[in-house]
Amino acid sequence: MKQLYLLSTLLLISFGLQAQVFVELACGANYANQAYYRLSDDQTTTLTNPSWDLAFTAVGFQDAGILINESSASSFTAPLPEFEAYAAGVEFFDDFIDPASLEDRRYNQEKNWLNGALNTDKDPMNPFDFGWGQYDPMTNKVIGNKVWVFKLRNGAYKKFMVDSVVLTTYYIRWADLDGSNLQTLAINKSDHMDAGFAYLSIQNNQILTDPPKDWDFFWGRHTTPLDDGNGGIIEYMVTGVLTGPGIQVAEADGVDVLEVDYIEGNYADSLSSDPNTIGNDWKYYDFSTGWNIDFDRAFFVKTRDDHVWKVIIIDFEGSSTGNMVFEKTDLGVISALEPVQPSAYSIQAGPNPARPGDPLMVDWTGEAGPATFTLVDLQGRQVWSTTTQLTPGFQQINNTPAHLIPGMYVLQVRQGNGLWVGQWIIR
Repeated sequence: MKQLYLLSTLLLISFGLQAQVFVELACGANYANQAYYRLSDDQTTTLTNPSWDLAFTAVGFQDAGILINESSASSFTAPLPEFEAYAAGVEFFDDFIDPASLEDRRYNQEKNWLNGALNTDKDPMNPFDFGWGQYDPMTNKVIGNKVWVFKLRNGAYKKFMVDSVVLTTYYIRWADLDGSNLQTLAINKSDHMDAGFAYLSIQNNQILTDPPKDWDFFWGRHTTPLDDGNGGIIEYMVTGVLTGPGIQVAEADGVDVLEVDYIEGNYADSLSSDPNTIGNDWKYYDFSTGWNIDFDRAFFVKTRDDHVWKVIIIDFEGSSTGNMVFEKTDLGVISALEPVQPSAYSIQAGPNPARPGDPLMVDWTGEAGPATFTLVDLQGRQVWSTTTQLTPGFQQINNTPAHLIPGMYVLQVRQGNGLWVGQWIIR
């Protein structure tokens, strides 16, 4: 087996690798745009910063992330207007809101793409809490319970609320602070799954019709938390790279970037899905020499098709052009480059929603062996449990309960010391 693994790796290295390619990404003078880039074919979609305000996740039944567009161009005279999001601090949409009282500003969390600025109040221990609303098992809906205020780039204020998410559809509304100019909209995630997000312009009252799709890199401006030097945190506008949903990155720092090797360095063990792993700190500014690049840093990027790319950033031109240049090398398919890590398992379970008594269809990536499946209701009561022999791959779990009340349940899958927890909706 070791000889076969080594042979396949050598063949891949000998015949499967592409030559190094140099790529220039541009977000325009003063960072006026956003560039969405795909490694496999160099496809780039460029959007102006004000083209959208909110992005609603659209990847499945159980996601309900809402992100804000933090990008704003730079200026030597004064910062240009940003899109700002605030918790309104009122209970109902029709309550009076004084914009002078707004202090609770929210930012995207940069930890993943399923939790944005409007999910910041989410209780991580409660799978039914989405930050802007709670799942209601009586109605089988996520019901909005929070009012937000947005300050648009033109200076106008709007109040906003997600009324509900029913199956795959967001129902939202927004208006002026006095309630005038009310707008309502239904956004069906099924119409936007090819992009992964539905992009909405509050200022223009419209959905982006030609959004970026299957992108690996976002290149442009966004806020990130930095130390203010006094023990506090300040949200600071930076220009950097955010990697897209499903992308993993390992950083190799303090290395010879031409010689560093993905396999020999065991960088598969440090792959991270944090969107800000590449980030912005590969560059620094010196008042005598201008922008400088950290030339002893490389990145290994694993894309959704299991390719690993070596990325070396070699130039950044600053606000004059908004250009950055990097070298990319396709190292091949990761499954041929590294052995499977048996301790890192995941599960895809469906159908979701399901009907009482439907078998549970499972795609298992863990080890072969017994695993215990348990369903728990919202009151914490165990309603079903079974232990079955799992094998890697797709399989069916039968004998699920036939008389469950429609609603949301917690599905727990335990194998050894590992525990996977998810949601299962019965309709």
